Amino acid sequence: MNGLEKYNQNFHDLDGRLIQPDLRIGFVLVPGFTILPLAGFIDTLRHAADESDHSQQVYCKWKILGPSMEPIPSSCGITIPPWEVYGDPGEFDYIVVVGGQTDLIRAVSKQTYEFLNKAEELRIPLVGLCVGVFVLAEAGLLTNQKCAVHPRHLNEFVERFPNIIPVVDELFVMQPNRVTCAGGTAAIDLAVSILKNHLGETQARKGLSHMMVDQHRENLHTPRHPYDELDYCKDPRIRDAIELMKKNLTFPFCVKDLASQLGCSQRQLERAFQKHAQISPAKFWRELRIKRARWYLLNTNLNITRIAFDCGFSDCAHFTNLFTQIYGESPSRFRSVRLQAAQSTR
Repeated sequence: MNGLEKYNQNFHDLDGRLIQPDLRIGFVLVPGFTILPLAGFIDTLRHAADESDHSQQVYCKWKILGPSMEPIPSSCGITIPPWEVYGDPGEFDYIVVVGGQTDLIRAVSKQTYEFLNKAEELRIPLVGLCVGVFVLAEAGLLTNQKCAVHPRHLNEFVERFPNIIPVVDELFVMQPNRVTCAGGTAAIDLAVSILKNHLGETQARKGLSHMMVDQHRENLHTPRHPYDELDYCKDPRIRDAIELMKKNLTFPFCVKDLASQLGCSQRQLERAFQKHAQISPAKFWRELRIKRARWYLLNTNLNITRIAFDCGFSDCAHFTNLFTQIYGESPSRFRSVRLQAAQSTR
């Protein structure tokens, strides 16, 4: 039985009544899409779709859509043929756009954009996975809105879409009729959050243990950033410097003294950071402290002044100004808006 036959298959309860699925999702794959977010999202649906593990589309259903029946290439070379060509988007509760390679956005068909705009007219929620957010932006469907963007693509996104607000410190961003996700394994967390709203907590989490996923992460969970890889840098000066920085977030000292503890000169340390991180050690240290402050804002009841002090800022006003420059909101507003959003989704 192929995918479309499974989608069209009907199921009945013990009394013979037709079971209507609570959730229908159409997947739009664009050239160069990434396999991981697509597989993670669909497998989460698959486990939640029936009571056992027979991969039956009972409580939720999904289709792979395309402008034609030609197979669509992924970023790794695997191709997936659509189950059917674009039809009525009103058939679905969500349309999920999966992207991957930004240089292949130019290959997105006219039919795809027409289909997305028709879905917009019908107020069907649109989801952008990974570089799918670029496609929604290119279609003019994210103007003046916040959206989740992978840190790797941040600079390119800002340059291409200056009227859209990128968010890199959240796994996914859920807004009315617009959902965006940075990609990777965060697609699993997004799928669980969507399923919770339609099938309930138990059914939504049903597949996590099967997929060896430890826990469901909420959207405010701090994702990994490119700098996290420096913990495993081949240059021991970088590794040791970061370890010392993390141990001295509350009481940071000057970079010259840091270099001295590492047995090198300040200039040598700065060159090493520029080579491996394209950032100065002082700025890197400051970003570590700001990230710690962000965590405190979301996970503690500490007041702003205490957080500023605990993160190495002797001047609360300086901390507030710096935080606002990086996140676009004051620390107090950042905390209140996100906590209200988290409470509203429970």
